[in-house]
Amino acid sequence: MPIRNKEDAQRVLRHVSDEKRFYCHDGKILNNVFDLKDALEQTDQACYNHHVNDEKNDFARWVLEVLGDEKLANDLRKAPSQKDAAAIVKGRISWLQDRA
Repeated sequence: MPIRNKEDAQRVLRHVSDEKRFYCHDGKILNNVFDLKDALEQTDQACYNHHVNDEKNDFARWVLEVLGDEKLANDLRKAPSQKDAAAIVKGRISWLQDRA
């Protein structure tokens, strides 16, 4: 879903309900896009590769299906590396906060 207004931006930035959390392979629990940024910056390569590989991108899927940010999900699918994915999320957070 495109971000059209303040409410859309706030929705993406919100803390999700417990049943919609993302559980990382290394035990981290993601409750919001800020947690996603931190996880991408801090997790080891093995955990990242568990969630992002040729068959899947669990982070992009969660962003699309739970947070509802189609652009961020698409950008994450195209990210060539974990470092790039973290930078993409960081930039998107800044963009969303400017609109929230």
